[in-house]
Amino acid sequence: MNAQTIVQTPGSDGPLSLVTSSFWIGYFSFKEMIRRKRIVSVGLLMLLPVILTVTWRLLDKEGLISAQLLLANLSGMVYIHAMVAIVSLAFGISAIGETADEGTIIYYWTRPLSREAIYLGRLWAAQTVSGVLVALSLVACFMVMTIANPGVLSFSFLKLYASTCLVIMYGGFVYTAIFAMVGTWLKKPMLPAILFAFGWESISGNVPLRLQEMTVVFHLRNMISNPAQSSQTMPNLLQELRSMLMHEVPPPAWQSFLVLLGVTVVTTVLGTRLLRRKEIFR
Repeated sequence: MNAQTIVQTPGSDGPLSLVTSSFWIGYFSFKEMIRRKRIVSVGLLMLLPVILTVTWRLLDKEGLISAQLLLANLSGMVYIHAMVAIVSLAFGISAIGETADEGTIIYYWTRPLSREAIYLGRLWAAQTVSGVLVALSLVACFMVMTIANPGVLSFSFLKLYASTCLVIMYGGFVYTAIFAMVGTWLKKPMLPAILFAFGWESISGNVPLRLQEMTVVFHLRNMISNPAQSSQTMPNLLQELRSMLMHEVPPPAWQSFLVLLGVTVVTTVLGTRLLRRKEIFR
């Protein structure tokens, strides 16, 4: 049984519904994506935060840097600014664009499947792969921080870790939706996607707050509740200095959540429309 044969509901002569067909397309797309060679290279790259955490355990014998402070800086400076964008680029752009370029997506065209179902299925598969890689990296960091270090385990640390995991995985969800749309839209999407992820998103820290609110990075940082002092983490320190100098106050976290949800919905709708109009040639 493969993705090309998932067309009808068992015991029925009618085509699958949008939700059901999206699920099965996503299921087989997920299995295909985790077998691709790129998952090894991206997985190795996701070990970078783990290596930094191991370095912290080996060098900080006196406990000068707390686990909370380390996690806050890893999330704000490493995961949100780099790791999430990289893993989303790797699987988001290829979700539709790569299969279209290879011509393999045309097999779906020969079945009674809507292009919306194809897009949604491929998208959630890419989002799941990205989320799994990020989650495994975060779990590995947690294990390095806590093994043979019981003093780290406190309610505030566990709360920060849980909220950080959810925000970072949510960031992967949003970025993958953006890059999947870009990969469907452009013939050569990699350069524009890189310029967006590591150009506009990276320089946003040096622009006024209202312009920063036009970036994914800003809203992800804004959603992380950090109990550490602002001056102890670089992202919070920069944000505090901007607030003092420009008298700007960031929006509440729930507003950032809704903004990113809106971005995901809009890019997904645009992606399905682009795929509907896309001509595939073999």
